[in-house]
Order: sequence, then C-alpha cells, then structure tokens
Amino acid sequence: MDRGIITISENGAVSMPTAPVWMTQQEICDAFNVFGCYVRKAVHAIYKNNELLESDTMRYIRQDNGISYDVYSLEMLIAIAFRLRTKECMAFRRFIMDKLCSGNRGNPVHLFFSLSDTHSRCTC
Repeated sequence: MDRGIITISENGAVSMPTAPVWMTQQEICDAFNVFGCYVRKAVHAIYKNNELLESDTMRYIRQDNGISYDVYSLEMLIAIAFRLRTKECMAFRRFIMDKLCSGNRGNPVHLFFSLSDTHSRCTC
C-alpha cells in the first residue's frame, strides 16, 4: 500500500504528501509530539462517540516481512488534532483551516466542532 506521512517541522511548517495519508500510531505521535497513550485515548473516544467509523478510518496493513500494524486516515488525524493541545496540533489545525478557506476567497467558511463528551440536540 502506497501511503503518505504528514510531518510537522519545529517551526510549524506542515508537509503534506501527495500519496493518500495513512499513518501508524507512532507516526501520529511523532508528528503531533505526544505520547502514544494520548493518541490511543483520542482514537478510542472518537470511535466511542461515533464521530468516525472504524471501518472508514482504520486499516490493518501487513508488510512483506510479516510485520502488521494499524494505520489511520487523514480524517482521523484531523479529528485527533482537534482533541490534543500541542503546538504541532495547533499548526496542523491552522494548515487544515487555511486549505479549507483558500478555495473560498471572499466567502467565509464557518465550521462548528463539539469537543464535549455529551451530545446536545438542536431544536431548530
């Protein structure tokens, strides 16, 4: 499987690969400068709250040498970045927001995220 890995430099420059993004937990930890337990907790909470589906955002990869591991999609990385608070996560969020807004010059984009564990219903 051809997969891309996002890197974030010390000065906050995000390098986005041309190949589809699928990253291991360790690669996510390295990019966001966090310990594995925080990535695991974020992934678990995202799946538990049904924010993303495991079948859409995680794949099990087996290499030719027999080593196997789980990889996560770009969508999962974005969700994780909005849950963690490191300067790398902030740089990645800014990068994503800039990409979203770059195609809409003059037209503002409004995104709403809920970071709470409880779900509220809108009675509009």
